[in-house]
Amino acid sequence: MMKKLSIILLIFSVISGNIFAQSGNTQFNISENILEKPEISIEPIRLIITDGLNSLGVKKQIEGNTTLLFTAMGIAAITGEVPDLKKLNITPEAIRTLLSMWNTSAIGPPETDVKRICLQRPQGGYQVRDIPVIMLEAPEKDQKQNLVINYTKDGKIDDIFVAVHGIVDFQENNTNVSDFVRRQKILDLVERFRTAYNMKDIDFLEKIFSNNALIITGKVIREKPNSDQVLKNNLPTERIEYITQNKAQYLKRLKLIFDMIKYINVVFEDIEVSTHTKFPEIYGVNLKQKWNASNYSDEGFLFLMVDFKNEDEPVIQVRAWQPKMFQGRELKSEEKFRTTSFGDLRGR
Repeated sequence: MMKKLSIILLIFSVISGNIFAQSGNTQFNISENILEKPEISIEPIRLIITDGLNSLGVKKQIEGNTTLLFTAMGIAAITGEVPDLKKLNITPEAIRTLLSMWNTSAIGPPETDVKRICLQRPQGGYQVRDIPVIMLEAPEKDQKQNLVINYTKDGKIDDIFVAVHGIVDFQENNTNVSDFVRRQKILDLVERFRTAYNMKDIDFLEKIFSNNALIITGKVIREKPNSDQVLKNNLPTERIEYITQNKAQYLKRLKLIFDMIKYINVVFEDIEVSTHTKFPEIYGVNLKQKWNASNYSDEGFLFLMVDFKNEDEPVIQVRAWQPKMFQGRELKSEEKFRTTSFGDLRGR
């Protein structure tokens, strides 16, 4: 841990800094008094919004608020404490999320100022993506990750989660406004879903899975050749064995895993989103999942069936995992789960 803290210390210069932002009745004054813990003063790492906001007041609020967050993260990473968030304009839910993430791994802030475009969220508020951070408890190859921060319409930090990588076939060239909004919500849902595993948030997973959710896990079974096959120089044959669980069974087993392991790094890549051919409120999400923990790692394909029957609170009806490799090759596209692999599970 001391080695990791030494690395963090190299990131910062011991100087004082000053930044000021004002919006409405809220002010940020980042001075040495705010930045300093006993014997600690670090150079502020700033968020700079380059485009996407018309309101100068909200822009300054987001920039100043996020700069304070980076500072709190930096000091906490150095001292080994949890971030001091009292100076931030942040929702209770975002505080809970950040501290839950911190409980699994201290997070080193960006090494330099971050320049980003601010996105407007279809459901209201704003979002800044791809903020580079260092997960100090992760294996070295997984330490560099990106955060996403959501803000309320007045610039308060509203949510924090880990970004996904490689979004493909996301829009499907669809100009339907309702479909576009749902796909934006799916991206948020998938990133929160991934972050829930990293921060071991059973409560979120309890909420996001439908009560009737179907959970499918797969594993490759290698069968030894019999004596006749050995004489013919046949190699062992493989088959995929699928195991189904309901929501309660899956979460019970997952909680045991969370309790046993300090840090879990789940990475989602190559997201594809599609609509159900029969039920327009049902969407399928195909992605590549990498699971890395201290005692186990694997890589496979994950399928999620997302139900927008309640537009404000979409839920996952199906979570199905398949191994990446089968019979010495990567699983073919037509072999992966799709929305057409399942009927309407809502009435089960």
